[in-house]
Amino acid sequence: MHFPRIPADTDAIALASRVRAFVCDKVLTYEKDARNTAHGPTDALRRELNALARAEGLLAPHVSREYGGLGLSHAQRAPVFEAAGYSPLGPVALHCAAPDKGNMHLLEQVASPAQKRRFLESLARADSRSCFAMTEPAPGAGSDPLLLQTTAVGDGRDFVVNGRKWVITGAPGAACMILMARTFVSGRDLGATMFLVPLPNADVRVERLVDSMDSSFTEGHAEVVIQNLQVRAEDILGELAQGFRYAQVRLAPARLTHCMRWIGAAARAQDIALAHAATRQAFGKSIGRLLAPTRI
Repeated sequence: MHFPRIPADTDAIALASRVRAFVCDKVLTYEKDARNTAHGPTDALRRELNALARAEGLLAPHVSREYGGLGLSHAQRAPVFEAAGYSPLGPVALHCAAPDKGNMHLLEQVASPAQKRRFLESLARADSRSCFAMTEPAPGAGSDPLLLQTTAVGDGRDFVVNGRKWVITGAPGAACMILMARTFVSGRDLGATMFLVPLPNADVRVERLVDSMDSSFTEGHAEVVIQNLQVRAEDILGELAQGFRYAQVRLAPARLTHCMRWIGAAARAQDIALAHAATRQAFGKSIGRLLAPTRI
């Protein structure tokens, strides 16, 4: 089977070259900064990196120009996000890391004009951060969102939300949470709904930070307890009971942009390995020059 060759976008390639130079010249030095912790960069470090990217005209490449971004298409993002991923802090600097990148995409697609003014505008400028609260500890929703245990119970206008979420990236210090809950109206289970919750909120409590192998995301991953949280119909993101559909709007492109960034990380790992192989000596030569074992 023959697949047509997709021509490279020369503008995106040129932008990716600028991003790679920015990451190498300015971002790599921050990897050993004390504010780059085991639970990811602090918000103060994130803001400093965002300021550097803003000065270079590289902030929020995925966001539409209407909200101050570069308006890249999904295909154009591939080389740019790859270049950003050359450092774990690169996507943080460009403000195209999870969870904010996916949340901005979802808000652009689904939010009402009033919600965009309230939440998206500051988020797109990197003046604030957000989090996405879907995942729960067992037996709740993990990779299968149909197992959602968090509930929003009400009459269609007013709801009370209770539940527990975990591995919620960026929850500490976030200004907004997109909260997914199974919705019950007058006793009927209507399915999942997404709510926009301004933070901080006394009814949304970060219980602990979850230890993980990565340290790439601002303020790490948290376990969050939601207890008797009051939300209203105007807090619904999109439409009532459409949460599973909106989850796909957010998660499908977000999974691919993770891959884009990880290709950059793989390139960095290869460069480190090649440099080590050229300098590490064993058996009288650099290990990169060693031949395969002699046949017996």
